[in-house]
Amino acid sequence: MKKIVAAIALLWCAGAVMAQSVSGVVKDTGGELLVGAAVQVGTRGVFTDVAGKYKLELPAGSHTVVFNYTGYESQTRTVTLAAGQNLELNVVLKGESTDLDDVVVIGYGVQRKRDVTGSIETVSGKQLTQFPVPSFEAALQGQAAGVQVSQGSGLAGSGSILRIRGIASISAGGDPLYVVDGIPITQNQFLRGNNGAMNNNPLATLNPNDIESVQILKDAAATGIYGSRGANGVVLITTKRGRQPGWNFDFTTRLGVGVAASLPDMLNTEEYLGVRQEAWENDGGTGYVWLPGRSLASDSPETREAAFKEAMKTNTDWIDQTTGTGIKHMYSFGAARGGEKDNFYAGITFDHNGSFLVGNYFERLSGRINYDRNLAKNLKLISSLSISNGKNQRIDAAWSGGMGEAMSTALPYYPVYEQGSEYGGFFMWNNGYSNPVNYIERRPWRTTENRTIAGLSLVYSPLQDLNIKVSGGYDYMDLGNAVFIPQFLNAGERLANRGFGDATWVNNWNASATADYTRTFNQHHRITLLVGGETQRSHTERYENISYFNVNGPAYDNDSETDSTVVAKFIGSPDTWTFISSFARMNYSFKDKYYLQVVARSDGSSKFGENNKFGFFPAVSAGWIISDEEFLRENRTISFLKLRAGWGKTGNADVPGDAQYGTFSAADNGITYNGAPILFPLKLPNPDLRWETSTTLDASLEMRLWKDALQIEVSAYRKSSTDVLMNVSVPASTGFGQYWDNVAEILNQGIELSITSFNINGPFAWKTDFNVARNYNELVSIGNYTPDAVSGGTNDSRVIPGKPVGSFYLMEFSHVDPANGLPVYLDLNGNETYDYDNSQRKYVGDGLPDVIGGITNSFSYKGWDLTILATYSLGAKIFDSSGKRQMGVVTDWNMRAEILDRWQQPGDDSFFPRLTLDETTYSLPSGFPWWNTSLFIFDADYLRLKNIAIGYNFTLKPESRLNSLRVSANVTNLFTITNFPGLDPELVRDFENAQDRNLSPNVTYLTPPQERSYNFSISTTF
Repeated sequence: MKKIVAAIALLWCAGAVMAQSVSGVVKDTGGELLVGAAVQVGTRGVFTDVAGKYKLELPAGSHTVVFNYTGYESQTRTVTLAAGQNLELNVVLKGESTDLDDVVVIGYGVQRKRDVTGSIETVSGKQLTQFPVPSFEAALQGQAAGVQVSQGSGLAGSGSILRIRGIASISAGGDPLYVVDGIPITQNQFLRGNNGAMNNNPLATLNPNDIESVQILKDAAATGIYGSRGANGVVLITTKRGRQPGWNFDFTTRLGVGVAASLPDMLNTEEYLGVRQEAWENDGGTGYVWLPGRSLASDSPETREAAFKEAMKTNTDWIDQTTGTGIKHMYSFGAARGGEKDNFYAGITFDHNGSFLVGNYFERLSGRINYDRNLAKNLKLISSLSISNGKNQRIDAAWSGGMGEAMSTALPYYPVYEQGSEYGGFFMWNNGYSNPVNYIERRPWRTTENRTIAGLSLVYSPLQDLNIKVSGGYDYMDLGNAVFIPQFLNAGERLANRGFGDATWVNNWNASATADYTRTFNQHHRITLLVGGETQRSHTERYENISYFNVNGPAYDNDSETDSTVVAKFIGSPDTWTFISSFARMNYSFKDKYYLQVVARSDGSSKFGENNKFGFFPAVSAGWIISDEEFLRENRTISFLKLRAGWGKTGNADVPGDAQYGTFSAADNGITYNGAPILFPLKLPNPDLRWETSTTLDASLEMRLWKDALQIEVSAYRKSSTDVLMNVSVPASTGFGQYWDNVAEILNQGIELSITSFNINGPFAWKTDFNVARNYNELVSIGNYTPDAVSGGTNDSRVIPGKPVGSFYLMEFSHVDPANGLPVYLDLNGNETYDYDNSQRKYVGDGLPDVIGGITNSFSYKGWDLTILATYSLGAKIFDSSGKRQMGVVTDWNMRAEILDRWQQPGDDSFFPRLTLDETTYSLPSGFPWWNTSLFIFDADYLRLKNIAIGYNFTLKPESRLNSLRVSANVTNLFTITNFPGLDPELVRDFENAQDRNLSPNVTYLTPPQERSYNFSISTTF
C-alpha cells in the first residue's frame, strides 16, 4: 500500500513539474485590458482576471485556443506545446461591428440602422417566443417604448389591443397596419362580432416560431411610405429564411400548464343568503327573504322559510366548476439551407394552448416554406408560403356564460346536477337556459380558421445599383363556426337536436412594382431612390347563419345538408374594397453622417366619397451623426451620438367598405306594405367622405457611451389628427339612423425613453433594457356635433371635447352617508345629493394610461441565463362595469366578497351603502339595477412580473452531432402589484365594433382573467 501511495505521489509531482500552459494578457486595440474575456480550448476554459491576465494548463500537443469577449470579434490561435513548456500568448481583440450596422426592415426595403431617420423599434423572434402567449402580438408588451399592449382575456386564442403612441381614431379602426413579408394582411376583429363575448382574433394563426423579427414603425418618417394607412403605426413582420451555408435544423418542444392568475372571491351560500336577508329586512320585509329560482316575494312566509332552509343545504363553488388547469404543449421543427444560388427555409409547428377555463383550448397547426433562388446573374426569385389551421374549442364567456355566469347568475345555492332533470341530469335556471357546466359539457362549440398567406417576387437587376421588383401577395381566410345544441338545451319546443353555423371567406389580393437605384458620387454623396405602385383588393363573403334540425351530433358540415334539415340560411352582404397607390422615397447621405429622407405617397380608395377618392401623404426627415464630427471623434466617453427629426402626414382608412354609401335594410319578420317587401333607410350617403389625416412632428436623440456599454434614446413627438372619422347619429326626422363624417380633431403628444445598459461584462454578465413612454391624449373637437351624437357602446364612455378619447361618463359618487347608509352623489356643480340623475353625469376618468413601459434584466453565467421581464402602467382608470351588479343592488346575481364592507348601522364608515333589493333606494329608475356611478371607477396602475425564464445551454463535445442543446423553464404573470380590487387592471372586455374598441379601452365586464403559466422547454440545433 505504501508503494502504491508513493508511486501516485511521484507521478503527481512529475506531472506538476512537466505541466504545460498557455498564459498572457488580452487587450483591445486601444490598449485597454479586457477583464473577463473567455479563453477556451474545447470544453476547458478560463476567464481573464482584473489585470487582463489568463493562464490555461493543457496537455502536451497541438491545441486551438479561442478568445471571446462580448462586443469584440473572436480570435482563434493554434499552439503546439512541448512537455513542460509554458507559452506566453498575448492577444489583441478588435471591436465587432455594432448593431448600428445591422439591417432593419423598412417599408418596401431595408436600411442600415445607423442610416434610419424615422422612429423604428425592433423586436427579435427570440423575444417573441421566450414565453407562450395567446397570440404573438401579446409578446410585444413591454418590449418597445410607446407601444401599449393590453391583453384581451384569459380565453385561449384571444387577441390584444395594440396602440402605438396613443389612440387617434374614434369610429375607424385604431390598430396599426400589419404587414407580413410585404403583404398587408386581413386584420378585421369584427368578422364575427363579439359572438359568445369574444371578438375574432385575425392574428391568432400567425406562428411566432416563423418570425425572424418585428419592426414597429411609429412616426410619419417611418410610416409615411404606407400613406393612407400609416396613422396608427405599422407592424412589419419578417419571417425566417435560409442564411447559413449547408443544412441547419432546429427543434423545440414545450410543455406547460396554465392556471388563472387571479380568481374572484364570490359569496358562498351562507354569505349570500345573509346579505340577501339583510337587504330584505332593510327594505322593511319580515320573515325569510324570497330567493331567485326557489321562491317568490308573494309566497307565504312558510314557503319562503322552507325554500331558505333548503337552499342552505347546497353550497356550489361555480368558479371552481368552470376553471381548472390548462395543458399546453408545442412542437416546432425547422430546416434551413443557404447557398450561393438559393436559400431555403421550411418549418412546421403544432401548438396546443389549453386555457384554465374548462373546455376551452386553441390549437394551431402551421407550416411555412420560404424559398429564394437566383434564376440568372441578374434575376432573383423570392417566394413565401404559409398555411395554417386554427381550431378554437369555444365556450361562452362574460355576459354569454361560462365563468362570466359563475360570477353572476350562478347562485351558490344552485346545484350543478339534479336527479331526474329533463335537462340531461343538470339543474337549470332562468327558464331552463342556464347552467355553465351543462353548456360546457353538452354543447360543443368550435371555431376554425384556415389561413393561407403567399407571396411571390421577381427582382431584376439590369445594373449593379438598379433593382426592379414585381411582387404579388394573397391572403386567404376561411373562418367557420359551428355549435351543436342537444334537444334538451334547444330553445322553443325542444323537439330535436339543432345546429347553428356561419362561415366567412376573405380573399385579399395585393400586387406591387418598385424600382430602387443607389449611387455614390465623389465618395461622400450617396443617394437611394425608390419609386413604386401598389394595388390591393379585399372581398369578404358570409353565410351569416345556417340552422339545422335533426343533426346527429357536433361533427356536421356547414356546407352539407345531407344529414340534416336546413330550416334557415341567411347570406350576408359581401364587403369589397380596393386601393390603388403610387409612392416614392429619396434617401441622401453626405459623408455617412448627414442624412435626408423625403417620402411621398398618393392613395386612392373605393372606401371614400366620389369627391375625395385620392389623398396625398408627404413626409420629410433628417439625421445627423454628431459623434462623427471632429470635435467628438476622439471622445472616449461618447461612442455614438445621433440627432434625427421628421415631419409628415399619414392617414387612416380602416372603415367599412360601404362607409360612403347610403344603405337600406329589409323589414324583419316578413312585414310588407300592400303585399310588397319593405325597405327602410339605415345610413345617409356622404360623397365627401375622406381619410383621417395625422400630422406628426418627431425628434429623437440617440446616444451610446463607454463603447456602447450604455445606450440611450429619447424621443418627443406631436401628432395632430384631423378629419377624424365618426359614425354619428342623425335626427330621427331625417328618416336615417347614422352617417359617416369627417369632423373630429385629436391630439397625441409625448416623450419616450429607452435605455440599454451592459452593467457587468465577464464570466457573469448583466444587461438591462428599460423603456418608458408618457403620452397626452385630448379630443380637441367634434365639430358641430354634440357628444350624444357618438355612442360609447355599452360601456358608459363617450367623446368629451377637452378630455381623452374614451372618457368615462357617469354620475359621480361621493360617499356613503354614515347616518342612514344611503349613497351620496355629486351633481354637475359639485353639490351633494341623494338623487341619481343621468342628466348630471360627468367626466370621472379615462382608460388611457399616462405612462407605460417595461424593464428586462438579463443575466448569464457560463452556460446559465436568467431573463426577467416586468411591465407597468400608470395613470389610467378602469371601469369595473360588472361591479355595478355584483356590488350594488342585491339581485339575482351573486356578489363579490367586497360587499361585506357595507353600511349596517348608523355611524358606520363603509365603502358600500346599505343593502337593498329595491333599486329605488339608490334613486335608480325602477326595474333598472345597473348602478352607473363612479364608485366602480378604480385606479388601473400596476407593476406586473410578466415573465421570468431560466435556461441552461449545454457545452457539447466537438464530436457531438448537435450544434446546441438548451433547456429552459419560465413562468408568466407570476404576480401583479396593483390597488385594483378586481381580477386584473389590464383586462378589456369584448367589443361591439371599432368605435367601441376605441372608446372603451379599459372596461372589464365579467371578463376572464389572464392566466399564469408554467412551462418547460427543450430546444436544439443540428
